[in-house]
Amino acid sequence: MRIAIVHNNTNTTRLFELLIKELGFVVCWTSTTGQDALLNHATDCPDLMLIQLELTDMKGSELIKQIMSSTSSIIIAISDSVKDNPGSVFEAMSVGALDAFSVPSSNDTESINDLKNKILNIQKLYDSTHKPKRSRIKCKKTASPLVAIGSSTGGPAALLTVLKKLPVNSNAIFVIIQHMDNAFSQGMADWLNEQTDIHVQIAKNHTIPEAGQVYMAGTNDHLIINSSGLFQYTDEPKDYPYRPSVNVFFDSAITNWPNKLIGVLLTGMGRDGANGLLSFYNRGMHTIAQNEDSCAVYGMPRAACELGAVTIELDINDIAEEIIKNIN
Repeated sequence: MRIAIVHNNTNTTRLFELLIKELGFVVCWTSTTGQDALLNHATDCPDLMLIQLELTDMKGSELIKQIMSSTSSIIIAISDSVKDNPGSVFEAMSVGALDAFSVPSSNDTESINDLKNKILNIQKLYDSTHKPKRSRIKCKKTASPLVAIGSSTGGPAALLTVLKKLPVNSNAIFVIIQHMDNAFSQGMADWLNEQTDIHVQIAKNHTIPEAGQVYMAGTNDHLIINSSGLFQYTDEPKDYPYRPSVNVFFDSAITNWPNKLIGVLLTGMGRDGANGLLSFYNRGMHTIAQNEDSCAVYGMPRAACELGAVTIELDINDIAEEIIKNIN
């Protein structure tokens, strides 16, 4: 994998170069400014970019936005401290960053290993998945529907658009699986709550999902619905590229949720969620995918469409209305 580094600190750049080479990957180029990065990117598009959010000549989110307007590059946003700067992190992820990470110290082995694992996980996004045969049956419509929403790259902005249009009081349960490190999950819930009337909370282990509530996965383990109908976190499958997994939650819901389900797959890189959405579709559930024109990255929805797992594909601005129409 060919990786580019955009950072204005030479020591940080050197640290990134060392760990990338230790992983057996290639540093194709480095830049210290956004403008220089745009010029390099125009002539040499890397597989992965590590982009500093605190650049001197432009906001890192603006650089990411310009890059994503021309190509669907994989981007990890790098911040001096993601915990102290959650707004810029979510802004970067909304315009196309796949993940975010604080600058690790050369003495902090744990944080360096975490960043290495993130880079290694990105490789797994290219793995193809088996296309199961479609076998659609009718579902039984009952009370307390569960709306399962999966998202990744560009997800924060897409989720905000959907949540703003959902009713505050609903008979449905909403569960969001956003590819995101647990260091950011509570911050993202707070960020969404500041901008919408609907309340978003982190799903807690071994609790009962309640109607009218919006839950979000909030650890580096996978969120599932267990056989007792409770939220539960599990580390299996351990080798899955991104945590929490959309597929793992979708599969648990189709197995253990006794009532109506609606599956929604939003913008994101890779194929996570496609097979899970197909399980919804095959059991007669209503499935919705964000269309290509409104996606930051049309990866996960495209994979679901290729499997024949999508009942309807819509612009992000129309998805909330479709959800409301089908939960009533």
